[in-house]
Amino acid sequence: MNFQEYFNNKNLKKIPKQGLHYEQKTTPDLLWCVSLVILDITKNDRNLVFSDSEIRLSPLFDNLMQDYFSKPSQALAPGEYNKVSSYQLGLLSYAGILEKVSDRPKQYKITNLEALEYMSTNDLNASKFLTEYTEKFLNDNGLIVDFEKYKNNPTQANHLIAKDKYWLWAKINTKIRGTDRKHTYRVFNKMFNVYCYKHRIPGEDGSNITSGPCPYSFLIYNRKNFRDENMPSGMTRREYRESVLLDIDASGVVGAVLLQKVKADIKKKYNGISEIQEQEYNFTPEGGVHIHHMLPQHSNPEFVLFRENLIALTPGQHLSYAHIQGNTHRINAEFQKVCLKRKFENIKTSLKNGEDFYVLNKFIQVINSAFNLKLKETSSLDQIEPVFSNIYF
Repeated sequence: MNFQEYFNNKNLKKIPKQGLHYEQKTTPDLLWCVSLVILDITKNDRNLVFSDSEIRLSPLFDNLMQDYFSKPSQALAPGEYNKVSSYQLGLLSYAGILEKVSDRPKQYKITNLEALEYMSTNDLNASKFLTEYTEKFLNDNGLIVDFEKYKNNPTQANHLIAKDKYWLWAKINTKIRGTDRKHTYRVFNKMFNVYCYKHRIPGEDGSNITSGPCPYSFLIYNRKNFRDENMPSGMTRREYRESVLLDIDASGVVGAVLLQKVKADIKKKYNGISEIQEQEYNFTPEGGVHIHHMLPQHSNPEFVLFRENLIALTPGQHLSYAHIQGNTHRINAEFQKVCLKRKFENIKTSLKNGEDFYVLNKFIQVINSAFNLKLKETSSLDQIEPVFSNIYF
């Protein structure tokens, strides 16, 4: 979706003391989260009127906040969720993506389904919305001049000028009272860094400008540095960082974080040991593990978070057998069959033990794609078994 074109027809000039234009919790990953939840709670009726309460009561919202943002359950820590979703609803309404149909309580309905669907895909798409929204807002409210001055000459002095001008603007146009600038400066930080990220110029970190272009991590709510967590043994820090960065490029920070969690689940399930333990594939019990996508994520993004598409391998198996000459963009088709067969055996064992770790219909989707089959997703284990007979192996 072209958000620059969308905002050309919008007027974002602030009416003094009315509406929510930006907040310190305005971030791409929170916009992604709330967009996804809105689509979920309105899936049966896109004209449904909803409030922040419906968002907060959504099981999907609760799961996302726990799985991605690592927050405790709302029942245990309701304060952790304070205004997280309401700020996104206010901004989406201000931008014309939602319509606010009442003030007390604040209730909304969808006015631009295409935009919500685009943002709900991942945080990178939401960041495209936020960067264009930010620039348009700065233009319409007479703030762009000092931001452009900083862009053309990114010094600490010009940064402070833009910051002070925003404070003067906020005193007139927002509901702040008194002389305490802390909250206003936190809002400025979010807006300033979104602008800097778009233009690849130094951003603000701890009231000072950064030495290089503003990194994407400065924009997101979940800034926890996950890059070095759960780094597999046998993989260098450089290799691991490159792998994680590829995950980010493919599915945004949200997808990369969730993928690391799913990979950690597989690693824990098999106690850090390869699922392929035959000596003919150079199994070593204490060599650590890599978690491998049997159907690669660059060609099968729909399966990227499926546990049923992930298998634990030793580093040697991963780089020497699963991929051709260690090239992670090339899959060894014969070893892929070995992996899929072993995964089926492990899924079968898990299900027969009454575990809910795997979902059989997800594995059916994987093998339908791998072998160009048309198995029904309701197929039983016995109906899947013939797939792994000699006709395929």
